[in-house]
This record gives sequence, structure tokens and C-alpha cells, in this order.
Amino acid sequence: MIKEREIIREIVTISRCIASIRNEEFNKQDLTRGQHSFLTRIMENPGISQEELSYMLRFDKTTTAKALKKLEEKGYIKRHKSKVDRRSWTLYPDDKLIDIYPHLVTMIDNTAKHGLEGFNESELNTLRKLLERVRINIDMEWKKIK
Repeated sequence: MIKEREIIREIVTISRCIASIRNEEFNKQDLTRGQHSFLTRIMENPGISQEELSYMLRFDKTTTAKALKKLEEKGYIKRHKSKVDRRSWTLYPDDKLIDIYPHLVTMIDNTAKHGLEGFNESELNTLRKLLERVRINIDMEWKKIK
């Protein structure tokens, strides 16, 4: 019988491997661990608030603020005071992010293709649905502590 923790252990191992692969690739773009996640979400959601981004990525607000400050200093993003809530920031891609975004997406897609090689469409759909259920369950626990 498979123990639940063995399944979670596999997910964690996969996550760490993907993070290592991406970090190696993104270091060439002067990006550090996890910064690509912020960049892709900002590019895909221009005008997103800093708070929404924190929640979307499941990072605490302090971690998000520090990462965004570095990305702004490097010229990847622009932060503007929200017109709705003057205490809040909205986030936009800067020219540097717009220039490298296609390359980021290609690297992310390549990692996904390698990891899912040999799966047919039905298997991919089943895997996505099962992982989504795991994420929803874990998300409920995460929300309790946040």
C-alpha cells in the first residue's frame, strides 16, 4: 500500500529538481532563485497588485517585496502606486522583461516537455486533474496558517 507521504515526497523531489534546472538556466539572465516566477506572472498579468502576486505564488508579503525591489533595480519591472488603494503597488513589465520573456517561456516549456515526455494526452489530463486536487487540499491547509 502506498503511503501518502511517499506521493508528497515525489512531488517535493520533482519540485526541487525543476527549481535546480531553472535556476541554472535563469542565472544566465542574472536572475536568482524563484525570480522567474514573479516575472512570468507580472508579464501575464500586467497591473497585478503586489498582494495578489504574493497570494498567486504563495509567497509571504516580505519575500515578495524583497524580490520585487531587486527586480525593479535590475530593470525588469516597474512598480506604481495603485490608483485604487494608495498603500498598494501595481506591477508592470519593463522593457528588459519584455525582451527576455520569450526566452523565459521557452526555458520553462522545455523543462515541462522533458518532465512529461512519453505521456499521452489522456494521461496528461488525468495527471493535471489529480495534481489539481492535491493542490486544492494542500491549499486549504496553507490558508489556515496564513
